[in-house]
Amino acid sequence: MSINSAEIICVGTELLMGHTLNTNSAFLARELVSLGISSYRQIVVGDNHERLAEQIKESASRADLVILTGGLGPTTDDITMGVAASVAGKELVFDEESFQNMSEYFRRLCRNMPKSNRKQAMLPEGATILKNNNGTAPGAIFEYACPSDQDPDRVVHFVLLPGPPSEMKLMFTEQARPVLEKMSDSKFVTKFVHLFGIGESDAAERISDLIDAQTNPTIAPYAAEGECMFRVTQRIGKDEEEKDLITPIIDVMKERFGQCIYEIGTRPLKQVAYDLLLEKNKTVSFAESCTAGMVSSEFVDIPGASQVFMGSVVSYGNKVKSNLLGVSDDVLDNLGAVSRECAQEMAEGARKLLGTDIAVSITGIAGPTGESAVKPVGLVYLALADEKGTEVKEVHLSGNRSRVRHVAVLHAFNMIRMRLLHE
Repeated sequence: MSINSAEIICVGTELLMGHTLNTNSAFLARELVSLGISSYRQIVVGDNHERLAEQIKESASRADLVILTGGLGPTTDDITMGVAASVAGKELVFDEESFQNMSEYFRRLCRNMPKSNRKQAMLPEGATILKNNNGTAPGAIFEYACPSDQDPDRVVHFVLLPGPPSEMKLMFTEQARPVLEKMSDSKFVTKFVHLFGIGESDAAERISDLIDAQTNPTIAPYAAEGECMFRVTQRIGKDEEEKDLITPIIDVMKERFGQCIYEIGTRPLKQVAYDLLLEKNKTVSFAESCTAGMVSSEFVDIPGASQVFMGSVVSYGNKVKSNLLGVSDDVLDNLGAVSRECAQEMAEGARKLLGTDIAVSITGIAGPTGESAVKPVGLVYLALADEKGTEVKEVHLSGNRSRVRHVAVLHAFNMIRMRLLHE
């Protein structure tokens, strides 16, 4: 039986109350798209037996596949496995292999396994068991006979996965996905085109003819703080020849967007900047005022950042700008900390102090206070200094304090990208 449609049910009162961020739905939705399975609904249900059973039945009445995450733990409020099995009319039976896997997990932790964990080895009879390689709770795949007027032999597949993302993602990728691949009539190939320096509406207007004419591949715009992205997705039927229909569309995008495109793939802007620094054997440092270390913090999220990143100076106060970075009193007294001249001297001072090939500085007014008639909230100056000289950029950013600082960080990474592209 082929699977064409799916619904995702995430179980946990902590999700409903906002105590835990639900990232599982986003991951599973992306995976389903890549499998050619349409995902029509994402639902969150609390730890309530009656409501969960009702939701599982409702989802099963509409979709070929129901994926449930969460509620597979050892405590009394972990009810997902039992409820789903009950809906499917299956008995829970003890699975010795799963129990031994859990026992081994606790042995590796040098801890005794609580008796309550035995509950996690009670799994639906006849199910395909999914081993948990990152925790204790096994998952399961099993069928639910759900006849309809149109199809009296209709069968729905249940996939049950643990709630912790580190466990769920590994289990799905390694074990559940290969099973689902065999059940899909088609697959989807997707490429992401990331842009910086252009707004979503302007970007969509530049390729409106492509968007209006889309059938296969499809083009979908997405906006994020300070940047935008297009998803280009091609559907390939199981028996169809696998022709590349995406590249011609992306070639047109390259012509129309030029260097606003910073990535065709999945790398964030900071990773693109890092990879260019590594490729060209350049070191970098930062001098930050209004971002107060955000650029540095973002950058060191990248594994191996120490190969190119030497250090930074958080020069929030003018004394630090003067004493550490060598910003002149004349600039600070007459032009102010938020000025082109201050950004330039901050970058040059950081490059000299930290001995790097490139230094980037940021100074601005993040708000909501501190503005004046000539220096409004959102005014930010960035400078990049290297052996060729110093480039200063003035930007006017909108939004609250958090957005201004975040987008300023993106501008810093983009300055590195643009400078190294033109070497």
